[in-house]
Amino acid sequence: MIIKNPQFEISAVTPKQYPQNELPQIVLVGKSNVGKSSFINTMVNRKKLARTSSEPGKTRQINFYNIDNNFYFVDLPRLWL
Repeated sequence: MIIKNPQFEISAVTPKQYPQNELPQIVLVGKSNVGKSSFINTMVNRKKLARTSSEPGKTRQINFYNIDNNFYFVDLPRLWL
């Protein structure tokens, strides 16, 4: 699959903020600092679509990345484990 226009869509803190469409979601969950954001950047061939940090636990919201209006990568913070 060639990804042409990946976009950060929203950082959500409540379900009301989640995207209101029927696109499939690929949810990435794992401990802090294991490379979830780096994985997203690698998959979409962008260096800074998803923010990365050397400090564990920086992600506090649920981040939605719209991948060419085909699906979402969803980056969950550590607190969901």
